[in-house]
Amino acid sequence: MLTVWPLTGHLHPNLALADALRRAGHEVAFYTGEGARALVEGEGFRLFPFRAVDEGTVQRLALSPDGILSARRRPWRKRALWRSWVLDTVPDQVKDLREVVAAYAPDVITTDPTMWAPFLVLHELLGLPVAVFSLIPACHIAGTEGPIIGFPLPRPRGPLDRARASVLRRVSGLFLNAVRRDASALRARYGLPPLAGKVTDFAGRMPLYVVPGTRDFDYDRTDLPASVRYVGPCLWTGARGESAPAWVDHLPAGQPLVYVSEGTVNLEPRVLRAAALGLAGLPIQVILTTGRHRDPASLGLGAGVPANIRVEQWVPLTPLLSRLAALVTVGGPSTLLAGLNAGVPAVIVPFDWDHPETAWRVAASGAGLRLAPRECTPTRMREAVQRVTEEPSFRRNAQRLAANFRAAGGADRAAALVAGLAPERAKAAPPAAEGSLAWLAS
Repeated sequence: MLTVWPLTGHLHPNLALADALRRAGHEVAFYTGEGARALVEGEGFRLFPFRAVDEGTVQRLALSPDGILSARRRPWRKRALWRSWVLDTVPDQVKDLREVVAAYAPDVITTDPTMWAPFLVLHELLGLPVAVFSLIPACHIAGTEGPIIGFPLPRPRGPLDRARASVLRRVSGLFLNAVRRDASALRARYGLPPLAGKVTDFAGRMPLYVVPGTRDFDYDRTDLPASVRYVGPCLWTGARGESAPAWVDHLPAGQPLVYVSEGTVNLEPRVLRAAALGLAGLPIQVILTTGRHRDPASLGLGAGVPANIRVEQWVPLTPLLSRLAALVTVGGPSTLLAGLNAGVPAVIVPFDWDHPETAWRVAASGAGLRLAPRECTPTRMREAVQRVTEEPSFRRNAQRLAANFRAAGGADRAAALVAGLAPERAKAAPPAAEGSLAWLAS
C-alpha cells in the first residue's frame, strides 16, 4: 500500500515505485486523493480515495496563493499552515487507513514523508511495517548533519561553518518544539508514548527510509540510522509512447537546446521571465514551459517573443533529455532528477520547499549552478546558462553524477527493499470491500 498526497511531485516517484513492485510480482494499491484517480487507475493500480481527509484543504494549503507558498517570509504563519497540513490531518488519515487496512490487508505501507499517520501512529498501532519513501535526493532526517528546517545552507567547510550550523540547528529546533509537543499529544490519543526528538528524526526509526539519491550527493553523511538506504532517482516516465512534438525536429541544427520549467507550484513566474529576456538572441534554442496551470500570455512577454525561444504550456521532458544541453528549473525533484539522471547540467533557482537544499548539493557536485532568487535577473540568467552550456566541466560532472545515480538501482532497488519488509507468509488476495467499506472500491 502506497500512501501519498495527490500532488504531481509526490505521485510521480510513487508511480515509478509502484510499477517496479508490480514488475517484481507484487500487488500494489494507492491511498491518495480522488484527484489522482485518473492517473493512478490509468496506470492500472487500485485506488483507495481519501474519505475523512479533506482533499480540498490539502490542495489549498499546498498549492493556492493563500497557502504555504504565500508565507515564505512569514515563518510563524508558515509553521501554522504546515502544521495544518501534515499534523492536523493525521487523525483523518488514521481513520481512513484503519478501514483501508481492514479491507485490503497490506503487508507493507510505504508512505510519503509528509503523510505522517503511517509512521507517527499506524506502525505501532497496527504492527505493520512502514517504509518512508522520500521524494528528494537529500535525506531530511535532521540528525546532527542534515538539513536545518528554515535555514538551507551549503555544506559546512570549516569550524566557523559548523558552529553556525550548530546554532541554527538549535534555533530551528526551538521554533519547531511546538509541533513536536502537538505530535506527542496526538500520539497519546492512541495510547502511544511521546516523541523524544524531532518528527523527521522519528521517521528514521521506521524499518526502512528510502532516499532517491546517493550518499556522496548527500554530503556523505555519517549521522544516519541503518534504516536509510540510497537508491538513486525513481523516475516515472509518464504516459507510454510519449514523444516530442514534431516541431522539435525543425529547430535549427547545431545549436544547444535548453529546457526551462518552473513546475506546478510557483506563484510568480520570475524564472520564466528572466529566461525569456536573458536568453533572447543567444545562439541557443530555448523551450520554455509555463505549466498547464498557467496561460503563456500571463508572462507578460507580449507578441515579441524572440525567435530562439519557444513558449508552450507543456512539452514532455523525457523524449528531449538526450538532446538537452542544459536544464533551468526551480529544483523540483521530478524535473531536476530526470535531467541529472540523464547527465544534463542544470541552473537552479530555488524558492521554497526542499529546493534550496537540493540546489546546494547540485552546485557542490559541479553538475550545475545555483542562482539565488534575488539574483534571478535576465543578465544573471544569461551568464549562468552560458557557463553550463559552454564549460565542459558541468557536463562531465553531470554525467559522473548520472552514472552514480544509475548504479544505485533506482525504482527497482527501492522495490526490492520495500518488498523485503513483507512478513514471510503467503500473500492471500485482499478481500472485496463490502458493507460499510464499499466506498473503498468506489
